[in-house]
Order: sequence, then structure tokens, then C-alpha cells
Amino acid sequence: MQTVLPQFPSRKILGVPVAILSKSEALEVIIENLRASRSVAVAFANANLLMKARRDARLRRQLNGMLILNDGVGVDIASQILYGERFPENLNGTDFTPELLKRLPKRTPVFLYGSRPEVVSRAAENLIRKYDAAICGIRDGFHDDPDAAAEAVKRVNAKVVLVALGNPKQEQWMSEKLSASGVLALGIGAYLDFEAGMVKRAPRWLQDARCEWLFRLAHEPLRLWKRYTLDVVCFLAAVALERMMSSPPRRKS
Repeated sequence: MQTVLPQFPSRKILGVPVAILSKSEALEVIIENLRASRSVAVAFANANLLMKARRDARLRRQLNGMLILNDGVGVDIASQILYGERFPENLNGTDFTPELLKRLPKRTPVFLYGSRPEVVSRAAENLIRKYDAAICGIRDGFHDDPDAAAEAVKRVNAKVVLVALGNPKQEQWMSEKLSASGVLALGIGAYLDFEAGMVKRAPRWLQDARCEWLFRLAHEPLRLWKRYTLDVVCFLAAVALERMMSSPPRRKS
């Protein structure tokens, strides 16, 4: 999916351009493109996704056609190492998505794709209740055919698609299945699990300290230990290597 966007600065981290935008600026860019019916895919780049893109040239090319927002303290540290400064705000999908839903034009058709059947169904009910979201269709990500899901999005004339397949599957699906569709698609990771009440979020003070990953690791150690330990170390090592092979700290582009 090719994103039509105004010019704004970005920082390349492991070959992926991450936008330098505040939350309000990012929301403005997205809403502007939605109103113009332009195809826009939004990815939230955490250390895990950027490392996968570093190893996968095709994924890297796909991400280069999207609006990439910074997600997590690891990406902030990478920016500090490479460019000498951090991003304006942390723009993780779990907090960003509800802000977007609040700002959507009234009755904008929203499609949910991903997660388990009971999760996506309950999340849809909660989004209608909390944000008056106009949910026009849902598809789970476990038993559904990706092509059928893309066809369903077109059939119901959805304008916003929230994709919860986990990375990089959700980014690949947005790029491969929604190209030139005129929709706004966001890769939202575990957001539907939180919205459905299936997964508990960290206390606000931990979120504010940007240590929510510790809370999630404590609650799902078997699934997340590698992502939040070994993978982060490998990511920062790759960033440090990139810094060593470059000139002094880069300027934002």
C-alpha cells in the first residue's frame, strides 16, 4: 500500500523511516488523508518489527510505503544513538488507536480484522459502546482466509480497518491486500485484546514510566521473554553497529 502524505521529517532506523510526529500531528495527517479517501497504512514500529525488517528486504520495502510511528523505549534509545535525540512522543497503537476513533468523522465505517473470534466480537461491542464506532464488519485472524478478509473490507465499503494479526503479518497483509483500496489501515497488535478486556494493562504509573513491557513480561513470561530480553539486546546491538559504521550522529531527514 502506498501512502500519500505531506512532507515531514523522519529518521531511518535499520532501513525504516520513522516519522518525527507528535500524537496530534500524526492524527492530523491521518484524518486529512482519510477525508481525501487516500490509501494509508499505519505501522507502529517497535524494536521487534524493525529487527524483522532488517532481516527481510521485502518487509522493509513494504514498510517504506507506510506511515511509520515510533513505538517503545527501545526505538527511542535507537534514535538517541543514531541521531542524538529522541522522538517527540511515544505513539504505541494501544493508546493511539482510541484517540483516532474519537476523532473519526461521524459514522465512518470501521472494520476489525484479527485476534480470536471471541476477542474481535467483544472488542466490536465495546468500541460501539465506548466510542460510538460504526463497526461495519469483523473477521477473526485465526480461521479466516486473508483474501476473503480483504474482499469483505471492500464489500462493506469500510473506510478504516484495524488489523490485529501481530507483526509482521499485519503489515504484510495491509501492504499486499489493501493496495489502492482508498482505506485507512492500522496495524494495532494486541489492541483488540485490551479493548475486549481479555488482557489487563499495566497501572498508569508504569505506562507513564514507559515500563509497561515489564508488566506484560511478568504476566506472559513464556510468550514474551525472548522479545523483551534477547531481541531487544540484538536490536540495540544492530543499532550500535549501524552507528559505528556511519558518520557522527545523523540529522533528521
